Amino acid sequence: MIAIRNQLQKDVFTPQEERLLGLVFVWKAGKKRKNCILCAAVSTDRPYQASLVKFKKADKGDVYKQVAWWSFEDLMLVDGKDPDKDNPEFDLQFDKVYKWIASNPGEKNNFMSCLFKLNHRYLHSRIKFVNISSQILEESLRPAMEQQEGGAIAVEEELDGYQELTSKEAFDIEKLMEQFDQSISNSEAFADKMSKDLQVLDEANIRSIIVSEKQVTEMMELIDVALVEVKNIEQTLQTYEELLQSVKEQMDHIHQSNYQLQVIDCNQQKLLEEVIFLVHKLDLDKEHQHALRNGDLCTSENLQSCIVAVEALNNCMNVKLFPGHRKLQGVVEQLIMFENLRQQFESRFIRHINSLFVLQGNDQNIGLLQQSGELIFPKHHLFQDELLPYSPLMAWIKNNSPAIFTDLSKVYSGSIRKLYEKQTKEFFDLVKFKLTGTKEGMRFRIQESFEKLTASTSNLQKTLFRNSLYEHLGSETDITDRGMMDKAKDEQEKEWSISTFCTQIIDQVLAELEPICIAEEEFITKFFMLTEDACSEAPQLLGSKCDLVHVGNQDSMERVQTYRSATEQEDPSVSTKKKIMSEIFSTLEQDLKGFVNLCDKINPSNTLHLLVVVSQHALITQDCDRSSFLKSTLGNILVHIKRNFDKCISTLCKQIEEAKVPKKTKIGILPIVIGFEEFVTVAEAIFRNAERRGDLDKAYNKVIAAVFTSVENIASMNLKTPPDVVMMENFHHISCFLSELKIHSLEERKKEASQKYSEHRDLYVTKYLGRPLEKLNIFFDGVKARIAQGVKENEVSYQLAFSKQELRKVIEKYQGKEVKKALENLYKKVVRHLSEEGNLLQVVWYTMQGEFVRQYKEFQEMIARCYPGSGITMNFSIDDILQYFMDITKSN
Repeated sequence: MIAIRNQLQKDVFTPQEERLLGLVFVWKAGKKRKNCILCAAVSTDRPYQASLVKFKKADKGDVYKQVAWWSFEDLMLVDGKDPDKDNPEFDLQFDKVYKWIASNPGEKNNFMSCLFKLNHRYLHSRIKFVNISSQILEESLRPAMEQQEGGAIAVEEELDGYQELTSKEAFDIEKLMEQFDQSISNSEAFADKMSKDLQVLDEANIRSIIVSEKQVTEMMELIDVALVEVKNIEQTLQTYEELLQSVKEQMDHIHQSNYQLQVIDCNQQKLLEEVIFLVHKLDLDKEHQHALRNGDLCTSENLQSCIVAVEALNNCMNVKLFPGHRKLQGVVEQLIMFENLRQQFESRFIRHINSLFVLQGNDQNIGLLQQSGELIFPKHHLFQDELLPYSPLMAWIKNNSPAIFTDLSKVYSGSIRKLYEKQTKEFFDLVKFKLTGTKEGMRFRIQESFEKLTASTSNLQKTLFRNSLYEHLGSETDITDRGMMDKAKDEQEKEWSISTFCTQIIDQVLAELEPICIAEEEFITKFFMLTEDACSEAPQLLGSKCDLVHVGNQDSMERVQTYRSATEQEDPSVSTKKKIMSEIFSTLEQDLKGFVNLCDKINPSNTLHLLVVVSQHALITQDCDRSSFLKSTLGNILVHIKRNFDKCISTLCKQIEEAKVPKKTKIGILPIVIGFEEFVTVAEAIFRNAERRGDLDKAYNKVIAAVFTSVENIASMNLKTPPDVVMMENFHHISCFLSELKIHSLEERKKEASQKYSEHRDLYVTKYLGRPLEKLNIFFDGVKARIAQGVKENEVSYQLAFSKQELRKVIEKYQGKEVKKALENLYKKVVRHLSEEGNLLQVVWYTMQGEFVRQYKEFQEMIARCYPGSGITMNFSIDDILQYFMDITKSN
């Protein structure tokens, strides 16, 4: 209990400048037992105020909370229930009777004693105490001094039983024991001695008292006289105390009156402050009221006055009022007036802004720019500048009426969408007219070239580069008629000019649309308060910035899905802005996709231009926030272009792999190789200044893989031209072309083409040159076999089949003229096999010369090793061989 008493004193009563005098644990009689604490306290400053406080323990922790409070002056009766028995029950009567049960009778008695003391001291026994033991009440009134004296006497009585020796007495006892050190061993004798000495001392003391009896009598008489004087003084003090009691009551009354005056003054001061606060905060100027009721929203000056009036009205309506304030009639009237003003102005503003939205949607001057034939998208900055001054009022509508604000945003998006749909339709109609029109100039040439290309490549209309690659793949007559090659080059130049014009149109279309989207999104953000700060705490699923999806990456489609799923969890402001922009430009993405498809239809090479141009524009928007409509739209268009490009490349690869050539016609450089060369040339020209070319590098590898496969397949057919010649010439052409361009992504393919060229060149030389001195080769093959069997080289000539005579017979069969004639026949065969486009005749002939010389040297070495000193030589020398090859070359 002491700990609880200290805690309550520290936490509750000390901050309130009160002193806790008593407490008791109680619960209400006749109900479920719920322990609480009843405390008696008094203030520390005059006038003293006594009170009773009820505390209840909080649900969590050791904290007690106050649940009831009574002034001690309001207490009328204290009922102890039974004065003769220890009963824990008692009643306290205020305006009603409270029945309590104490935790034990002892605590109850102590609390009754505390209440009785407070009644006697502060209320002059005005409270009635009944059914309480008189002993308890008398003990509570016993003077404190008497209790202290009684305590001192009790202490002295306790101390009479034993008293500790002083230091002097201990010293005397030690000295005495030292005198009788010899006889100290006999304790009984020592004790007797000590008793006798003590009796002597007692007799001396008694005699001294008898002698001083007279003095004691005189002292007692003086004490009696002092007691009489003390009694007289007590009576006098009692009289003074009775006189001062009335003075004390008057002083307490004065203190109470002063306290009440202070309370009244404080209350009046607070009331004045509240009145000033209400008058100041709830007062709306007459000019503001007039502006809200009748202010003109069309002129800038009156609009500014309305904005100021709305801010003042908003401040008045947002004043923090207590529940008591709203019960005042004046406050209620002011609030009703504010609400009426708000509703009136809100209705006027909604009508006005709605009319502006509808007027913009019904603008009849949308086609003026298109009539001039200029590819210019109408600007809306004038209308946006007209609406921006209303943005503070839109913010007020958003805060006070979110539903109306949402409806206004829908009205705006619906009205402006109609306008943008008309303007976008006319804009793209003009774009299509410029691309496919039939008027003079460039548009006529576009149409004419397009029709020619369509007619000449009717079976390949949906492929890439009709003018170059697939004209060679269209039919067998394209290969036989070499004159069409020159025609294809002329068509390529025309088509390149068309492609350049399409590129200019693409750039102009994006250059016109981008500022429109950016300006509209900025206007919506400002006008509808869709600030980017609202989404700064959103989940960063894509990092600190949401990068625009780059279609050159392998996981581009996955990142598109990630981007779309991340937007579902964005802030409401961001989603609202995207929703409004999507509604306004509902057809823009489809129109752009239609434009992309049209460019692809005119010439599939435009897909490359689109890929480069749109990628560049997408990179420019890279630093935009992830909720940017333009960024999202360009990303979707870029994905669409990438799909078209992939589709074109796939179709190209398929047709390359399925390409066929006539079996009865001499084959040179295949059309697919020429087409690949032109494809790479055009693509490199388009991507010359492109920052990202990942898609192109992938396309290169797919197309060249298809070319390699197709070359091998064509070479394996039963053609008039040997397969090794087809492989050699085409791979040599590919290797030279790639060496000139130096494309990093095709370095491995260039090495592969060069390797295949070398392999098939050597195979061709080996097959058609073969062993021109066949019988000599057979002879020396037998020599090598004997040597392998263990015959020594210098003993081979002793073998009958390999004697010197046999060797001379074989050599005689190969005279110089016969060898030269055989070489001339071989050269004619090589000329028939090789094509002029391949330009490999001299290379192959030189390789055959080297192979012939190598075989000749090998024969000479074998003769020198196996037939030393025989004098056997060939009928022609190496110089003769070189001369034969040179003469054959010059003669042809």
